[in-house]
Amino acid sequence: MPFRNSTNIVIVVVALSLQISSANSSSESFSRNMSFSSTPPPTKKLKSEESSSNSNQAPFLSPPQGAHSLNTMNESNSTSQIGHGSDSSNEQKESVKSLMLREAGYDIDAPSNTKKRQNYLDWDDYFMGVSFLSAQRSKDPEIQLGACIVDEDNRIVGIGYNGFPRGCSDECLPWASIDEKGRDLHTKHPFLCPAEVNAILNKCSADVKGTRMYVAGIPDNVAAKTIIQAGISEIVYLNEPGDDDSTRASRIMFEMSGVKLRRYEANAISPLDFSKIEGKQCKATSSGLEPTLASQNDAIKHRDLLMKEASFDPKKGKVRKREEYLSWDDYFTAVAFLSARRSKDPNTQVGCCIVDSNKCIVGIGYNGFPRGCSDEHLPWARVADSELHKKYPYVVHAEVNAILNKGSKDVKGASLFVALFPCCECAKVIIQAGIKEIVYLSDVVSSGTHSHFSLKVSLIFLLTFSFSVEYSTMKQTHAGQVGLCSKWLD
Repeated sequence: MPFRNSTNIVIVVVALSLQISSANSSSESFSRNMSFSSTPPPTKKLKSEESSSNSNQAPFLSPPQGAHSLNTMNESNSTSQIGHGSDSSNEQKESVKSLMLREAGYDIDAPSNTKKRQNYLDWDDYFMGVSFLSAQRSKDPEIQLGACIVDEDNRIVGIGYNGFPRGCSDECLPWASIDEKGRDLHTKHPFLCPAEVNAILNKCSADVKGTRMYVAGIPDNVAAKTIIQAGISEIVYLNEPGDDDSTRASRIMFEMSGVKLRRYEANAISPLDFSKIEGKQCKATSSGLEPTLASQNDAIKHRDLLMKEASFDPKKGKVRKREEYLSWDDYFTAVAFLSARRSKDPNTQVGCCIVDSNKCIVGIGYNGFPRGCSDEHLPWARVADSELHKKYPYVVHAEVNAILNKGSKDVKGASLFVALFPCCECAKVIIQAGIKEIVYLSDVVSSGTHSHFSLKVSLIFLLTFSFSVEYSTMKQTHAGQVGLCSKWLD
């Protein structure tokens, strides 16, 4: 199937070189100024059929978003299982050492061993990053807010951002925060859904009881009531809480109901910066097609409805929607890149994001060892005398982790966003899971499991099972920025 050029798509992804130095910026200024950028190579798509959805048809909610468990193992596996001085941890380490020597002839204490990557995102940094990244989908011209819900297994089970309800036109409804004549129906407030509520409604799990939510600031009293009723047990917030009546009411209800409030503290080694992210954002664009007759008719109906019920003429509104929001492809790709920052692999960090037909994220993963397998003691080397002394027999790829971490019943008909073209082993799992589209950034290979042979076999698999190929040109947002893929593909 030939490659097809697709213009007007701009990739905005997480910059790798930033460091958290201050976590006290206001949610409004942060949301306005935050921009994820890099210099990625062209993006290609494999898909079984053209998607008919566009930014107007897709639900405004941040893709699910929900969902995702990204890890191959909990942080506690590498920190508490082995080597902290206690008798039990020492015994466990000796047990692992004996196991590796017996089965692989590998000494976990050898000084020449390749160590795991140290500057990976910790869980709080990652989840707060997802929250702020999701905010970049918002069309609100004044403030963009996101929310990320996480279960006890560190799986993302809900994501949302502030915006109008599904099917309610962000071209017609008012975006003004204040009307000079005091007309409430000429402002956004009666129509806007908070990010926290959208995250709960976008859940991909059966419920969100006992989960924690990551947000920019303490939710207002409207969102707080929904949070409490949904059973969320902890709120992790970034900014200093205000003293307005809405925030006070939220604190009262949270304390009465037993919902814990915890101020987010940035990890010193985290590569994300919530105060210094700056620069121009890229404007999200659609397919470039002219408005259809159906969309024009809908616009006329929406305008007539607003004129009848609110005496509001959208054409005369002074405040328009924000135009610099992330497109869907940019957003999903950025989630995959951000998730890759959780990987402990010192050479290659790959993230994966699975999205259903409703533009909801239903699975996220990154490359790493299986759950319960210590990333402190299994080998991370790419080159060694023995295959069992290399990482390859043990590492689970991002694509497989994303599928296994799915929060939905299945991933049939979904799209998969990933940095590196899947290997043949991942391709088999992708096909069997029923995924119909792959969006990737590069097919560059060097060594290991991503050999040219592996990619050829993978491509044969995918094309045999009705995948077509689309080539999308991704534009660079900042000249001179360090590209994300160069290190990933080593």
